[in-house]
Amino acid sequence: MSYRTLDACVWATNCLTDGELIYGFRSDKSLEDEERAADTMNRAERGEPQPADCFPKEMYVASEYEKIKTVPDIFTSGFWVVSARFADVLRRFDLGKTGLHPVKLFHHDRTTPFEGEYFTLAFGETKDTFVPEESPEAGQSPFMRKDMWAPSLGGRMMVLR
Repeated sequence: MSYRTLDACVWATNCLTDGELIYGFRSDKSLEDEERAADTMNRAERGEPQPADCFPKEMYVASEYEKIKTVPDIFTSGFWVVSARFADVLRRFDLGKTGLHPVKLFHHDRTTPFEGEYFTLAFGETKDTFVPEESPEAGQSPFMRKDMWAPSLGGRMMVLR
């Protein structure tokens, strides 16, 4: 979801848990070597830096029955994909070893491209930032059904360093 006011745009997303941001794309990497592509995705999820050639150059809508007209500014299909607008925002910050690698998105026919420019978001960093002793509200309710230590967009305040 994005909010616009004049020329500013702010993205608010829980992309790591939002099932609506999972799209059915296959990558050239998964078509070449399914195991290696899965290993790349798992390593990226853990924040392990990897060379650009591990990430797809092209991605295709997997099912001929799935009619996707547009994609959001951030989504996943095993590999995280962001729009050029989203990538521009990320580039304003020190991403460390996290990379943005160009990827072309195609419809199921593998020839009709999606409009726009896209990048795989290749996580290459982890950072221990949660300070439990300075976050007294985190984890106090024994009746909560979700992970008390997981970050959220609302609710409890947690101190990060």
